[in-house]
Amino acid sequence: MCGIAGIFDNNSKRSPESLNKGLQMMLNAIKHRGPDDRGEKKINSKNGINIYLGHRRLSIIDPSQGGHQPMSNNDSTIWITTNSEIYNYRELKDELEHEYKFRSKSDTEVLLRSYEVWGIDCLKKIRGMFAFAIWDDTNNKLVLARDRIGIKPLYYFSKNNIFIFSSELRAILASKIDKPGVNPTGIFQYLSYGRVGSIDSILDSIMELPPGHFLVADKHGIKVQKYWDPFNENKLEQSPTKIVQRIGSCLDEVARQHLVSDVPIGTFLSGGIDSSAVVSMITANNPTPIRTISVTFQDKDYDESKYSSLFANLLGTNHHELLLSERDLIESLSPALASMDQPTVDGINTYMISQASKNMGLKVALSGLGGDELFAGYNSFSLVPRLNKIKKILNCLPTGLRKQLANLASNLMPPSDKSTKLNHLIKGQYNGAHAYFLFRSLFCEQELRSLFSDPLILKKEITKNLNHTKELIDSHSRLSTVDLVSYLEMTHYMATTLLRDTDMMSMAHGLEIRVPLLDHKLVELMFSVPSNMKIKPGIPKHLLVNSLTRKLPEFIVRRKKMGFTLPFEVWMRGEMRPEIESVLLSRSEKLPDFISQDGVQKIWSNFLDKRCSWSRPWSLYVLKKWIDKNL
Repeated sequence: MCGIAGIFDNNSKRSPESLNKGLQMMLNAIKHRGPDDRGEKKINSKNGINIYLGHRRLSIIDPSQGGHQPMSNNDSTIWITTNSEIYNYRELKDELEHEYKFRSKSDTEVLLRSYEVWGIDCLKKIRGMFAFAIWDDTNNKLVLARDRIGIKPLYYFSKNNIFIFSSELRAILASKIDKPGVNPTGIFQYLSYGRVGSIDSILDSIMELPPGHFLVADKHGIKVQKYWDPFNENKLEQSPTKIVQRIGSCLDEVARQHLVSDVPIGTFLSGGIDSSAVVSMITANNPTPIRTISVTFQDKDYDESKYSSLFANLLGTNHHELLLSERDLIESLSPALASMDQPTVDGINTYMISQASKNMGLKVALSGLGGDELFAGYNSFSLVPRLNKIKKILNCLPTGLRKQLANLASNLMPPSDKSTKLNHLIKGQYNGAHAYFLFRSLFCEQELRSLFSDPLILKKEITKNLNHTKELIDSHSRLSTVDLVSYLEMTHYMATTLLRDTDMMSMAHGLEIRVPLLDHKLVELMFSVPSNMKIKPGIPKHLLVNSLTRKLPEFIVRRKKMGFTLPFEVWMRGEMRPEIESVLLSRSEKLPDFISQDGVQKIWSNFLDKRCSWSRPWSLYVLKKWIDKNL
């Protein structure tokens, strides 16, 4: 994987020197994404348009200079800079070789030639993770595209005839071509859900290109267009046995494609179903023992090492364990926070295991991300339908009675995150237009009222969020409850939290993480499976478990789900407390227009009194640190 950056100058009044300097600063800011090579190109085009393309390379396929970017076609009418792994590049190359004599063995040249032959329709053919920019000189336009699932990030800025793009938001900030301010929508989304959503960002003039979209910038402006969604109108009408076989064949194909690399590959292994499934898929399709990596803790409540080591021994992997202590986290806290491209309540765990993987000599690691979303592994698949039933009953009650019930619940239940959400459920405040959004909430509406300095800003953002989520739910009204929750988990949570965190925390170490369970063909297949087949009482993610060529042992399948989390609840009351407290109890000069210091201190007190979980004060700590460092 790599880092890309560029500037489209549409007859602006800025000097070429200042724009070239802006590109240099952007490339410096994303050096960690591509330590192996650096390239840049200025293109003087027609109608006074100038293009500046830049690239930082992490060499995975064809590490020779043949893969150097920016790369052009034979007559230099098309230029590309890309952050991508095209898993079917060999098949595409075979299809194109009758027209071209390829100059390299890189997938970049295949992507370039694919655009040259098929134009933007090449997006229908490529299979992989990508965020790329192509300058099409013949048509005088810049094309940006992002993969279907949102595995690779892509941000852009457009103002005063200047269009800037990059793999990281902070790179655009580093260009100093503009000075964006804090985005109230970004602050609201972060406090509501622990991350900033897609399209908007934490800064008011920098946008994220959504997954499954492409963008065209030309002398007339910019246009964003969707090119993919995962839904097929027709559900599969095959027997359960045939469907399991189809999923199994797809998993094997995905495994073989994700092994394409000219550098060593490893796999994260927690001992849960998803990571174990990926290891099973790889070992069934690769005769060479693969390296597996697990994180272990002294606190047995968080440690899964007995499961991961047993499974690694069973499959004969070259297994490695990383023991993490509170001291290790404290020592890594500053560089981990400095690696956050946008504030997020998650991601530190990925930073730690990515660092360990890089230290082992790996450039590529596979992850089990996507298993819970596609195969109905989260408790949201059972809890959200129950919340919706309760919501329908409550909607029949008078408002006054609902308030009385909410007060009664608050008095009877000890203060906690769950009791706060129950209170809001009874009142009809869902942090969105569906009970799912309450399920995924960080701070609920009442807490947001104490955190926001300006109630008018909060009111505007609540209305905006309600309208946006209502439009989202209404546009997918034909989906079953299972498919709707699956789609929301993929787009509202996974794409904006898990995938974003995975990218920025792994690329901080120059490590590429691949996610086989998010291959778009597998995603399409799973959304074509009848909903009533996806959940089977007593067997978690049974379609994934039963589809594997190399079956998982019972001690993996039947064990209690843990999730890959660090023991923050304990550590923030221990050795981390002075650091957290010093930040939360001091007033930030850059946030007073948005965040109430009294509200922050109240959250910290609630945590110390065990009235809320660690994620609430941690999110405020991260926000303050990010703002102070980057603005």
